[in-house]
Amino acid sequence: MKELLLLSSLGIISLIAEILNLRKLIYPIVILGLLLNIGFCINDLGKNENIYDMLVLDKVSLVFIILTSFISILWFTMARSFFTDETNLSDHFSLVLFSLVGVFILISYKHMAMLFLGVEILSIPVYVLAGSNKRSLFSNESAFKYFLLGSFASGFLLLGITFVYGAVGSFSILQLASSSLLQVGVSKQLLMVGVLLILFAMAFKMSAVPFHFWAPDVYTGAPTVVTSYMATIVKIGAVAGFYRLFGIVLAFYKEYTLVLLVISVLTILIGNVIAASQTNVKRMLAYSSIGHAGFLILGITMLSVSTPFITWYYLLSYTLSSIAAFWVLLLLAPQEEEEDIAIFKGLVKRSPVLAFTMTIALLSMAGIPPLSGFFAKYFVLVNVIYNNQMAIAVVAILASLVGVYYYFKIIIAMFNTADDTGPVLAISTFHKVFLMSLSILIIFIGIVPDFILRIFFK
Repeated sequence: MKELLLLSSLGIISLIAEILNLRKLIYPIVILGLLLNIGFCINDLGKNENIYDMLVLDKVSLVFIILTSFISILWFTMARSFFTDETNLSDHFSLVLFSLVGVFILISYKHMAMLFLGVEILSIPVYVLAGSNKRSLFSNESAFKYFLLGSFASGFLLLGITFVYGAVGSFSILQLASSSLLQVGVSKQLLMVGVLLILFAMAFKMSAVPFHFWAPDVYTGAPTVVTSYMATIVKIGAVAGFYRLFGIVLAFYKEYTLVLLVISVLTILIGNVIAASQTNVKRMLAYSSIGHAGFLILGITMLSVSTPFITWYYLLSYTLSSIAAFWVLLLLAPQEEEEDIAIFKGLVKRSPVLAFTMTIALLSMAGIPPLSGFFAKYFVLVNVIYNNQMAIAVVAILASLVGVYYYFKIIIAMFNTADDTGPVLAISTFHKVFLMSLSILIIFIGIVPDFILRIFFK
């Protein structure tokens, strides 16, 4: 409970910082608060706190909250320039922090009313953040599309929750398990329709096919720091919320497995194939994010005792690589006027640190060993093969090979020094230290995944 209160308090402090004359102290307060949140979670591991039968802080919830808090610290570090506008300082902080409260709820809910609240508390601030560059027509368009389509998804979610309640007579997700054992009193048809509607809504939040159309436009139009927030922290919340519900549904209702397999395979294929034709880096990373969402759904669908670790490790690997890639893009194109692959041309000469970091991030997302992205995909594919779904594993591997192609387009551009590559980029020591630390961390968690497993899941 104290983790939720801490995050909420940070958001409230940000709102009233102007009144309390704490404007210059917001940033360190937020970073310290997130570090304290990690400490609270570590201290609470094994306690399984039940909050009014609405939320539960079990081991899985707490390790996902630790991941969210850690990635949030990295994101705030990357996005320092986003919080320099004196007129919008407290607004930006409070919007991000309140959306983190939504992520917390999605990670730990056990009541479907909290699922709806978590989705809305997460989404509404991000709608605003996507349009935070008011002078940009693309940013305004991004916010409008995200809000409009997100509203439809919320409608599907609310209607699905209503149908599930009508079928089982409870908002508790645990009631879905017990209802599978009842022979009478449960409307199977109503339950199926309700679960499918919830699935559609959650697929939208994860940008899974066929509910992915918003992602490329929103990712491209939003400010780069907001795009990175959506690709990392919002993704963690959506995936954790999806796993929280469908980890139970799939355990007792196997008929949904086929639907999720179809969605995951289409998401992997379409995300990677369309990404290969993109020249705008943010748009390419958006389609890449769609492909990774497919792998995450596939890992959850192949439900096993290792699914929580596989999902958590994949999110850790992907979000670290994504933060690193967007950090480099932000330093290369701070004004967001040019985001094509051409801006990476000859980067190895202009800034070796940026080139090295971007290379590590892209190779990890492509699944090249021994980086963390390789083992993230490896764990998913091993689980798929173990469940006798060899054809799906082959399709996923082939789609990943397409991913190698478009990631290498950027890498080749960075190491292309044949022509004039432009002036040397002046990067501060602060950015160099954090980017190199990120690169080392991506390599480290790829080399010792068993060490990560023992720390958090044993």
